[in-house]
Amino acid sequence: MTTAYTQLLNLALPVTGELTNTWGTTVNDNLTQFLENAIAGYQTQSVSGSDWTLSTTVPGTTGSSSTNAARYAILIATGTPATTRYIYAPKQSKTYVVINNCSDQSSVFLCGGPTSPTTGVEIEAGGSALVAWGSTVNDFVKIA
Repeated sequence: MTTAYTQLLNLALPVTGELTNTWGTTVNDNLTQFLENAIAGYQTQSVSGSDWTLSTTVPGTTGSSSTNAARYAILIATGTPATTRYIYAPKQSKTYVVINNCSDQSSVFLCGGPTSPTTGVEIEAGGSALVAWGSTVNDFVKIA
């Protein structure tokens, strides 16, 4: 039997005895690093030229701990978009701290999407917000 993964953060769920003397990659890359990113990690992305879709990667693939932007706790939007930009996150239970570090007066919205995007939460120029997926409204909501 092979390692299974949790539904929300894709954390490794090794089967008893499966990783005897070979746990390094599975546990380090698909458990320890994923938890680090989900609790305290950050991603920075320029939104000058386009919206930002948070990537998700298949657990167990090379580099999956560093390329899964949807898992990170803190999202920092930068650049000079000169228009409203959108950050599209998976439509599932997750909290984010979103920081709008754009150097102009552009707002960013954290929305569920990109397919059939939700209304989302606005983070004004120079602002930040703690947001979470609200299962009763099926959209992100501002916590603080």
